[in-house]
Amino acid sequence: MLICIVSPEILNSWHDTKFVGPMLDLSRLRDQLNSFEAYEAEVRDRRTEQIGRARAALDACAEQWRAVQAAVDAADPRRLVAAMQESPRKTTAAPSRPTPVTVVATDGSQIYPDRHVDPMFFLLNGSQVGFQYGTREDPLLNTEPRLRFEEDLSAHVDEVLGSMTTELVSALRDEMELELLLDAARTAQVDGRPLVGLADGTLIRWMIRGMNNEAAEERLIARYTEYLQAFQQDQLPLASYVSMPATTEVVNLLRFVVGELAVPAPKDLSVTPDTPPLQGLLDRHVFDAILEPGERSATFGSTSHIQRAYPKGSAVRFFYLKGPSTTGTGEVGRVEVPQWMTTDQVLLDRVHATILRECEKGDGYPLALSEAHERAVIRGSERDAFFRLMERRLRGAGMSPTGSRKRQSKERPRV
Repeated sequence: MLICIVSPEILNSWHDTKFVGPMLDLSRLRDQLNSFEAYEAEVRDRRTEQIGRARAALDACAEQWRAVQAAVDAADPRRLVAAMQESPRKTTAAPSRPTPVTVVATDGSQIYPDRHVDPMFFLLNGSQVGFQYGTREDPLLNTEPRLRFEEDLSAHVDEVLGSMTTELVSALRDEMELELLLDAARTAQVDGRPLVGLADGTLIRWMIRGMNNEAAEERLIARYTEYLQAFQQDQLPLASYVSMPATTEVVNLLRFVVGELAVPAPKDLSVTPDTPPLQGLLDRHVFDAILEPGERSATFGSTSHIQRAYPKGSAVRFFYLKGPSTTGTGEVGRVEVPQWMTTDQVLLDRVHATILRECEKGDGYPLALSEAHERAVIRGSERDAFFRLMERRLRGAGMSPTGSRKRQSKERPRV
């Protein structure tokens, strides 16, 4: 037996050494990748069959959509089922975008609170972008960071949460984005010139419900919808774009039609047999097969219970838009707009044409939103610099921020 005695000096030097080596052994994934490829092939085959059945159900539903909508309202299914405002089979070709036109966009990012650091705080960073297309005017390009902490929030939320959850941080970030978008629209607006405000993601506050703080939830929704109402009062067209949406509200409507939601389905609808079930299919899969590049779908209403707290005219409506791409078929995005805009075909066409043109400029994703993202995103080096700045300021104020042993260990890896 060989016994090796290591001196304390050598042992301490090992503690300060970072060994660099392969932490992920890709060679051991071969069999798992083979299984994954077989699974993906099976999914593609099943999805092809599902889309065929979904299209047949959509065609049958379109023939008597008012009766189907009445049946949905009477059944009140527990799942989110898209509310039809018109024939669900309707499509609209790409309209012409007005010129000149003002396009404003915002995006946001955050540094989430680190529970291994005390006192607790977080950072929001929002951007503002405004382009005056068809003119030589300079663009609007701005960023705004906001430091938030528990005492700061107590003035805005009825009941301060014991801990700053990711849901709260995300809700406050989205609220800031909408506030900055409203400000950008007002700043960049030119009398007599059409305008479109673009937000990234959904206008429905999905993340707020489930915070286990009803007073805070209601207050956050109220604050957000105040900004939505301001867009309506100022007659500033607003739309949000959801890339690669995972929503299933239209598919749930079709599942209702074919009797998959365990509620009475409409009778006398000519649909395909009950196989394969539509569960697992997404709305974008259906409209990818229906829409031609540049076309938009019918407009639907969302039946999310969250919107019961939305003021009149601010409830969310949505349609799907098939965009272009220079590298192949464009993706199907979900476009959400406030209800008040859906009564004006000119506004819907302006949003449709503007987003389509933005996707052409941005290779499949709206250029203004892409620029807003680049200006809002907080990179790793910036995050580290922010924490160093906070530590210096807190120590300078005699507060001596403390970090958990786990955080200290992660910052000084042993091996």
